[in-house]
Amino acid sequence: MKIRCQLSKFVPLFSMIAPFASTKDVRPVLQNVKLIANESNVILMATDGEVGARGELPVDDAFVIERSGEAILPAKLLRKIFSETNDEEILLELEGTKLTVKGAHFRYQLDTTDETDKFPSIASFEASTYFKIPVNSFNRMVRRTVFATETNNSHYELRGVKFVFGEDRTMAIATDGRRLAYQECSSESFTDDENGSVGEKQAIFPTRTLNLIERADSVAEDVLVAIRDADAQIKFGNIVVSSTLMTGRFPDWNAIIPDKSAKKRVDFIANELARAIRQAEIVATENKPGVWFKFEKGKVNITAAGEATGESSVELPIAYDGEAAELRLDSHFLTGFFREAPQEDTIAFYFMQDYRTLFETTDGYRYVVMQLA
Repeated sequence: MKIRCQLSKFVPLFSMIAPFASTKDVRPVLQNVKLIANESNVILMATDGEVGARGELPVDDAFVIERSGEAILPAKLLRKIFSETNDEEILLELEGTKLTVKGAHFRYQLDTTDETDKFPSIASFEASTYFKIPVNSFNRMVRRTVFATETNNSHYELRGVKFVFGEDRTMAIATDGRRLAYQECSSESFTDDENGSVGEKQAIFPTRTLNLIERADSVAEDVLVAIRDADAQIKFGNIVVSSTLMTGRFPDWNAIIPDKSAKKRVDFIANELARAIRQAEIVATENKPGVWFKFEKGKVNITAAGEATGESSVELPIAYDGEAAELRLDSHFLTGFFREAPQEDTIAFYFMQDYRTLFETTDGYRYVVMQLA
């Protein structure tokens, strides 16, 4: 295998594919990126055995294929090499288990492996039934939910984000049992089924899959998602991601989101409330976590107290004329929500009746937090 390529074309694709390589040494070959070069395409693939990515570039003026073939590219070393050069063109040449990487001002000879046949193949996207979501909406759903997942094992499968794909909208839900994040967006469905109906599809995506996709820099306008029995394919631009799906039980998230009509509502400007909470929690300690919300007519006092630190109180004027009420929330659980909520927008805060509080933004973002005792 021997190719010449422009870095401006090759490195962006390599940088998107390489993070999907395994970080474990159980199967050393998976710590690398596989390159396939033929007369029409340059293909890069990486996988850790559960989630993988495939990227393709057509052979054009940016590539010269002097000798077709396949090669295993050392992912970590090449990422460092590419980050330290501003040469416009590089040569990649494989002879046996020696990979030559050469530019106008540098030359490396790297050890690699010839086990190309042991590298799992990542299929191209050929699904006839799939859902299309604007890429910005998809990434927003990921950012607004993935932080609320559970990292430990549970009798429920809480380590992933549940997606519910419908005919014209998609919902994403994550929960760790003490909080729940929900975001929905408009989407489209496509099928070649003669009935013309895709129906509803549900899937729990591992957080690693979603984090890798959300971090991928792509100029694509849409994300295409195809759900199969135990895995899924996600296509954006010239990248196809294949991922196993989680198979455990997910809680009845509809029952967790409270009935708004039975609760008191107060409106806040997102960044003003977030700042008040940060100010109050300065004195909170591990043994006395959380902040109190003390509602009175026309105002709310957000307070905290800690052992050997003291007390705090931050007052915000609000449009509230109900009876006095108090509740306590873990401020750490609010950090992720306020990071993703539109800073200048109004958010609705629903409370009372039971121990579930609900924050809701004007663009369909809902966040449920259980009150502290």
